[in-house]
Amino acid sequence: MTEFGLIVISRLLLPSGMMAVLDLGLSEVATQVVARAREHRNWAQASRQIAFLGMVSIALTLITSAAIWFATPLLIIVMKVDSTHLETFTRIMHYTALANLIFVPALVWEGIVKGFERYNLLRAAEVTSTAAYVGLTFAASWAAAGFEVVAYIYLATLVVRAVVVGIAALVALRHKHVRLLPWTPDVRQDILHRCVLLLQGKLMGGISGPLQPFLIGLLFGPKAVGTYDALVRLSRVSKVVVSLLTSALLPVASRLDERGSATSFQRLGDLGLVMMPMFVVPPLAATAIFSPEIMNIWIGSILAPYAFWMGLSFLVPICAQYVAIGSLIFLTRPEVQARLNKLMAIQLLIWAAVSAATLHLFAERALILGQVVGCIAILPWQLAELRGALELERNRFAKVVGTQFAILVLASAFLATIAGYIRFDSVLKLAAGSLVFCLIAWVLQYFLVLEKRHRTVFPAVGQLMGLTSKSS
Repeated sequence: MTEFGLIVISRLLLPSGMMAVLDLGLSEVATQVVARAREHRNWAQASRQIAFLGMVSIALTLITSAAIWFATPLLIIVMKVDSTHLETFTRIMHYTALANLIFVPALVWEGIVKGFERYNLLRAAEVTSTAAYVGLTFAASWAAAGFEVVAYIYLATLVVRAVVVGIAALVALRHKHVRLLPWTPDVRQDILHRCVLLLQGKLMGGISGPLQPFLIGLLFGPKAVGTYDALVRLSRVSKVVVSLLTSALLPVASRLDERGSATSFQRLGDLGLVMMPMFVVPPLAATAIFSPEIMNIWIGSILAPYAFWMGLSFLVPICAQYVAIGSLIFLTRPEVQARLNKLMAIQLLIWAAVSAATLHLFAERALILGQVVGCIAILPWQLAELRGALELERNRFAKVVGTQFAILVLASAFLATIAGYIRFDSVLKLAAGSLVFCLIAWVLQYFLVLEKRHRTVFPAVGQLMGLTSKSS
């Protein structure tokens, strides 16, 4: 568990971990720049914006890499790394610092590819790098290699992925005859304004998210980091999977906003606020309810007493589904994003207060409790803000969300009751039970929650997939 915790700590210092709170939203801004350029066709303006983003990414990567390299001795002390793992952990941190020289500029490259909506290429790179990581990790395990080899494999596969994405971005820009031009003061001011707003949101989200393992390491050491990471790993993975579904919407929203298509933009947000929780929350709820069974099958008895906390952690991504698409599409409108950031600041204060008050009772699990309470407490205000920004009718929206919430609560209570009488002691039984639960929840929501304007999406999707004819 200690070595697992050390791996987790090293990964916190990557753009995919805690360092994401300091990446200035480079990927999101690059996506908006390219998506808007595809709409207004002013590629000279986009060239200046991309050049400035590239300069910012280079400056940021030099600062972060140097900070990680030179702060490693201090990190060893504050994280209470024992003498047995000291040299190994130092090497891991130095390689992490070097890898960040590629990973930070790669954020801009990935944003460019997303702006061109080449998600097939991104997904292929992600799946291939993940498969390579899993395969090489299995090989290292069979060879009884040290835990540090797993960290090196992870860095190597991410470097290869970043290089592939960078080549794809270069090819896409060359196809549009984009040349890097000197940026103007207006470009600098606009990009920095968007980056600062994203930085605010990422800082507040990161403090109650990726920063938590770092705080736990400071307070309780690597073993507690490993325990915490195991408890929240599945809920965190679910957030990553959902982000893959929503990431494609940012360039679409940027193009609609640039085009001035207010009706289409409103429809996109309306569908996101209703359809996303409808499809995603039932699987998350089922996983939360089956947490004791999953913990026993997955890890075993070592963490079985903490299964309740794993289930509780799923309330965080469940709450996030109600605002995920709304928050994403309003990255294109800084004034709405600023108001959402204020709500996130209040959520952060709630998290800090609850965590500090219960730290002596629950140790690392107090941070899970604080995050859950903060998300639940602020969700109604976030929904109200998004509803107002989309100009949706108040009573109609409240009826839809209220009915959806009632169905999910009653269905979850029913599943929890059944789980008390039936043993779900295999992966097959868990999958079958979760599938039945999800089907019931989906069918009830289809008939009781969705209105006609929501149901029109299904024939359209069927046509895209070739399942229905256009005439039908």
